[in-house]
Amino acid sequence: MEMIAHKREDGTAQTVVEHLEGTADLAEQFAIPPLKNLLKNSGLLHDVGKYQKSFQERIQGKNIRVDHSTCGAITAEHDFDAFEALILEYIIAGHHAGIPDGGDLADQPSETATLSARLKKTDFDDWSQYKHEVHCLPSDNYALMHYFNFLNSTKEEVIDKFTFLVRYCYSCLVDADSLDTEQFCDQIKREPLTSRFENCLSRLNQRFSHFICTTELQKARSRIQAQAYESIMKDAEVYLMNMPTGSGKTLCSAKCALTKAITEKKKRIIYVIPYNSIIDQTAQEFETIFGEDAEILRHQSTYDIEDKEDATDVYKVRFSQATENWDADFIITTAVQFFETTFSNKRSRLRKMHNMADSVIIFDEAHLMPLDFFQPCLESVAYLTRYFGSQAIFLTATMPNYKDLLHRYGLKDLVIQDLITDQSDFHYFDKCEYCDLGMVSPELIYGKASQAPSALIVVNSRKTAKALYEDFGGKDQKNLYHLSTHMTKIDIEDTIQTIKSQLEAIRKHPEKKQAPLIVISTSLIEAGVDLDFHIAFREYTGLDSILQTGGRCNREGSDPNKGQVFTFSLEGQTRRADDIRTSTAKDLLRNESNILDSRCITQYYDTVYYFNEDAMTKNAMYRHPKCGGDPTSIPFASYDGSIIDSLDESVVVPNTEKIQKVIEKSKYTSLSKKDYRHLQRAACNVNRREFEELKQQGVVETNQFGVTVLTNLSYYHRDVGIVTEGEDIFI
Repeated sequence: MEMIAHKREDGTAQTVVEHLEGTADLAEQFAIPPLKNLLKNSGLLHDVGKYQKSFQERIQGKNIRVDHSTCGAITAEHDFDAFEALILEYIIAGHHAGIPDGGDLADQPSETATLSARLKKTDFDDWSQYKHEVHCLPSDNYALMHYFNFLNSTKEEVIDKFTFLVRYCYSCLVDADSLDTEQFCDQIKREPLTSRFENCLSRLNQRFSHFICTTELQKARSRIQAQAYESIMKDAEVYLMNMPTGSGKTLCSAKCALTKAITEKKKRIIYVIPYNSIIDQTAQEFETIFGEDAEILRHQSTYDIEDKEDATDVYKVRFSQATENWDADFIITTAVQFFETTFSNKRSRLRKMHNMADSVIIFDEAHLMPLDFFQPCLESVAYLTRYFGSQAIFLTATMPNYKDLLHRYGLKDLVIQDLITDQSDFHYFDKCEYCDLGMVSPELIYGKASQAPSALIVVNSRKTAKALYEDFGGKDQKNLYHLSTHMTKIDIEDTIQTIKSQLEAIRKHPEKKQAPLIVISTSLIEAGVDLDFHIAFREYTGLDSILQTGGRCNREGSDPNKGQVFTFSLEGQTRRADDIRTSTAKDLLRNESNILDSRCITQYYDTVYYFNEDAMTKNAMYRHPKCGGDPTSIPFASYDGSIIDSLDESVVVPNTEKIQKVIEKSKYTSLSKKDYRHLQRAACNVNRREFEELKQQGVVETNQFGVTVLTNLSYYHRDVGIVTEGEDIFI
C-alpha cells in the first residue's frame, strides 16, 4: 500500500518516503559538516508516524487527530546511541508544536507533554513499514561529542551547549520540512535574496575614495580605520572594533565584514543593531552605496516591504519569504530578533537559526547586550563562532572588557582580536568636556541652555521631561521641543525632523539672531538620532548613556572650542537610592579628569558587571528551576527567552484618517502585518498606573483583537503626547 504524506487540492499525492527523502536532503544541505549525517537522519525519521493506518485515514478525509511526530522520536530512541538519539528525540517530537521540555523519568503521558512522557506513549498504530523504505546513515556519537568538546566541559557548560545544539538542529529540520512541504503543496520554488560581495566592496571603496582628508580629525579617522582593515586579516573568532564616536564605525565595519566574507568565503553578512531607529539609518546608507549589488533583507518589527514603493510584486514575495528563514546574503536585524531566535523553542522563530552559521555577524553598539541575558547572549556568539563557522565583530565607542567577558561567559579559549590597538588618535574625537553641576534647579538649567544657540536636555523619565517642558514655557515658547514615548512614533519622527532642520539652519547661518533651540527628551534621543547641539545636559545615569548624550553635542566638531556636557540632578524630586550604573558614573565624574578615557570606561563596566553577576547569569539554561542538571531534562518549552520585559501599555491614537480606518477594521476582523505596523507608528506608551487612570476615566478601549485605542483625543497633544487629564476635566 502506498503511504501518503501530503495531498494537493487537485488530488496529486506526495508519498511519505518522497517527503522524508526530500526533507532529509535539505536538512543535510543546511547542516554544518559534522552534523550532516545527524540532520539527514532527522529528515528521514521525522514523519515515519505517517505510516500509521490512522494517519492514512485522516489524510483521506477522516476527521481524527493523529500524533505522528512522537513515533519518529521513539524510533530514534531505539535505533541510535544516547547522544545522537536524544538530539533526534527533541527535534522530531517537537517539529510541529515546538521543542518540548525534557521532563523527568516519572512523567506520564496522561499528565504532561514532556519528552519523557511522550516517549512512554503506546497508543499508536503500527508504523514499522518505514523500515522497508527508509535507511538511516551510521552515526558517530564520539566524533560529535569530541567536535563540540562535551567531554572536557563542566556540567553547566554541557547543558547550555547542548541546548544551543538542539535548537540549531531543530532549525535545520523544520526549515527543510517547511520548504519540502511548500514546494509540493503550493508548487513554490523559492529564489533567495542575493548580494555580490565583491561588487559591494568595490562600491564601498569608491565611496571611501571620495573622502578627502584635509583636517587633522579626518586624517586621524583614516589612520584608525586603516588599523581595522589590517587587523581584520588576522585569524580570530571574535573581533573587537573599539572606535570613538565620529570615526566612521559603520562603514568601516561594513568594509571589514565584506573583506572577511570574501576572503573566508562566508555565506552571508548579518548586521545586528539594538534599535529600529539605527536600522533605518544604516539600511538606507547601505542601500544607497551598494545599489543593485545587494538585495538587503531588513528584518525588524517596524519595517514592511509593502511600504517600499519602487519594489516589484515579485521582489516583495521573495523578501517576505526570506524573512521566514533568512535565506539572504545580507541581513540587517535587531538584537531582540537575533537573540530571541537563539533562545526560542518555536518552529516559526527557530526556522532561521541555521542561517546564522557560516556568516560574518556584526554587533553594533555591542555594549548594549541585555544584562538579564548577558551569559546566554555571549554563549550564542561563542558557539556560533567556535562550532558553526561564523565570525563576529563587536562594534562600539564604549567597549567593555569583552575579552575577559567572552572567556568567562562564553568559551574560555575563544580567539579574540582587537582591531584597534593604537588609541593615540582618539583625542581628536574628544569634542566635548564633561562638567558635573550636582543638584540644580530647573531655572539654572534653563538659564544655561538659553545662552547657547542650541541645547539638548536629556532626563530619565517621561514625567520629568514633560514637567521641564512646561516649566520652560511649553508650546507657547518658541523653539522649545519635547520628546518622549508618550508621543506616537509618527509625532516623534516629525518632531526630530523639525529639530534637525532647525539645527542645520543654525549651523549654516550662525549670524542670524533667533531664540535658542532647546530640546527636552528622554533617553530615546541617545541612539540612532543624528543631531548636533552646541551644549547638552544629562540627568545622572550610567556612563554609557551620559556619553551617548555627549555624542549629540558638537558632533561634527564644528565649534571652535569643545562643546560642554553638563551632568546634574534636579532639586525638588523624590530621591531614590542610585543604582550601580548611576553611582559608578557619579564616582568617575567626581574623580576622573576625562571620562572618555578607555580606562574609565573599562572601570565603569567592570564595576557594573561585578555587582550584576547574578542577573547576568540568571537566564542561562543551567540555572532554570526546571533544569535537572542533565540534558534529558532541559526545559525548552518553559524557558522564557523574551529579552524585552516592558511594563508599559501601548495605546493607539486615532488622529489620522488612515489610522481610523485600520481601527474600524480591527473591530470586525484580524489585522494584517501591514495594518499592525500602521498601528505601531500611531501608538504611544503609558505605564500601568497611567493606563489604569485612563481606563477609569473611560477614554481607552481594548477590542477583541487586543488593540487598545484612545477614544477621547483631548487626552493627546502632539507636543507632549498622551496625558491623563483631558481638556474637558476641571478640578
